[in-house]
Amino acid sequence: MNMLMLTICLALSTAIPRILPAVFISRMHFSRGARKFLRMLPVSVMAALIFPGVIQSSPNVAACLTTIGLSVFCGLMNWPPITAVLASAGAVWLLLVLM
Repeated sequence: MNMLMLTICLALSTAIPRILPAVFISRMHFSRGARKFLRMLPVSVMAALIFPGVIQSSPNVAACLTTIGLSVFCGLMNWPPITAVLASAGAVWLLLVLM
């Protein structure tokens, strides 16, 4: 019984901080600039998390720059994210095989 109570308390402690902001923000009205900022926030957070990993993934600087360049290009072309991942991985593999 203690394990069940612990599981319920842990579930509530993680669910409440996720649900409450969604409930309150859905009722708020933001300016056009604030909406644009909030829409771009997940993209910039993911970029900040992924960028250091890309730089440290290979000792070859050309491979890192190729990955970044192809990812930016695919993003600017509005291609699906899987396209950017596959293109970058394929280009880096080809670059490392040829070197």
